[in-house]
Amino acid sequence: MVALKHRSTAAAAGILLHSRSTSCFSPSSSHYAHVPSRWCINQEQRHRPRHHRGATSSADDAAAYTRRTALRLLPIDVDCNVAGEKSTQQTTAPTRQRTQATQTKLSASLNLAKCICGAGSFALPHVFLKEGVLGGTLAMTACAALATSTMQSINRSRGVFEEDGNTNGDCSVSSVPTSYVQLANLSLGNTASTLVFTLTLAASLGVCSTYIAFIGQTLASLSVDAESNNIVYSILPNVEETTWELWTAGAVLPLSLVRNYGVFAFTSALGVTAVLGGILVTLTYGVTIDPGGGIVDALSAVSHLKMWPESLADAFGGSFGTIAYLFCVNFLTFPIMNSMANPREDYNESVSYAVSAVYLVNIIFAIVCLGFYEDATQDLVLQNLDNGPYLSSLKILLCVDLLFTFPVVFSSGRQILENALLKETTTEENNATTSLILSRTAITAGAVSACFGLSQLGGFGVVANLVGGVAQGTLAFIVPPAIDVALSRRRNSGEFDVKEIPQWLVGAFGVAVVSSVTYFTLNESLNWI
Repeated sequence: MVALKHRSTAAAAGILLHSRSTSCFSPSSSHYAHVPSRWCINQEQRHRPRHHRGATSSADDAAAYTRRTALRLLPIDVDCNVAGEKSTQQTTAPTRQRTQATQTKLSASLNLAKCICGAGSFALPHVFLKEGVLGGTLAMTACAALATSTMQSINRSRGVFEEDGNTNGDCSVSSVPTSYVQLANLSLGNTASTLVFTLTLAASLGVCSTYIAFIGQTLASLSVDAESNNIVYSILPNVEETTWELWTAGAVLPLSLVRNYGVFAFTSALGVTAVLGGILVTLTYGVTIDPGGGIVDALSAVSHLKMWPESLADAFGGSFGTIAYLFCVNFLTFPIMNSMANPREDYNESVSYAVSAVYLVNIIFAIVCLGFYEDATQDLVLQNLDNGPYLSSLKILLCVDLLFTFPVVFSSGRQILENALLKETTTEENNATTSLILSRTAITAGAVSACFGLSQLGGFGVVANLVGGVAQGTLAFIVPPAIDVALSRRRNSGEFDVKEIPQWLVGAFGVAVVSSVTYFTLNESLNWI
């Protein structure tokens, strides 16, 4: 199985790196069907096809992004733009300039920080328990640094097309990639763009499955706690975790059928309040109540814990993906850049500021909480807190937030499935036929069922590790280096450049992450069966 694992991952990497020979830089290339902007730039000429599909307005991207960036994952439509906004159809060569994208460096940093910081923060103390204090610190530092580097790499790769457009006298917005899928297609070809497209679907449904797992674990812990006499126990005592997860799936199904995402706009502020409140309350509870003793005692207890993982393979495969789940939000790169007034100059600094701030907050939170609860640290550290009136209310607030966040995050995966499976479609909901409504309902029900099934692989940490390590890990650690190498070869007429070496190293790291997480998850699933 180990040999098969290495062959399969090597093949996946090979597909990405060699597919550039069939990309738009090759005369025989064909464009990905869902890419809205069909401009292809090579060393000799730029080809303009006869039929041009409209590109999503950057102003629409900015408006949608502003409403939803506090969520853990932005909804992305079939072109990897923010979902829920109407596209501007154009039948002539576009000359629209980026005039309404006005987000500043500071606002982009704050919004990106909101996107990174989420429910995954509460699983980090358990990650440090498995990887050790120094091991966890090293893993988080490496993941944060590489996530920063690859998000900036995507921006630089986008800038290559912008430079070529300016050099050739075409400064139109459509000569620059406006989505991750489009950038992969222009750089690596159809195979890579299809992979990015598929992984966006996997990330959408995968993150939604972690929400089901989070809600199930949290409410189950309240339901069995007779001593605290919390409201959940009073109404629904001794309900098993699987039952809560099934009820959660049933609750989000009708919400996921809603196509007007404006009704969920309130979850933005609710999400920020719930997550930051959860972190602060957890720290305050540990300092003052259980175990008490203050920060000094907590840090002193840390010094007596293991510093490194007992098994490097298990720690890397069993928990690193959870860190990637937190930091690897590369699929949000284009929605953020599209909403910025000057992304080429400002985006890279925004990424550095956002990741650095979230890194510092979360690493302090993880280490201090580990000092509080030591070997008793739970998969979700919230389960280490008692279930008194205030703490149980906070936990319920987090669950309500995720319940209403689910349909917004889920919308990207749903729209990908609908565009792939449905022949009949309409942009006007009032014109939807009965058969179309029934088909959409069936697709939504099937996708929600898939999320529920994925949540049964284990607790929140296990599912987050799988989603972060495989889907988000590939989009963060494998695709961006492959794009960078492809563009480097284009600039150097196919010759190797020594500057490619760091990208090859990052790509090799990505293959190791995806391989180890996949192997660990399959191994755990087989043992569970």
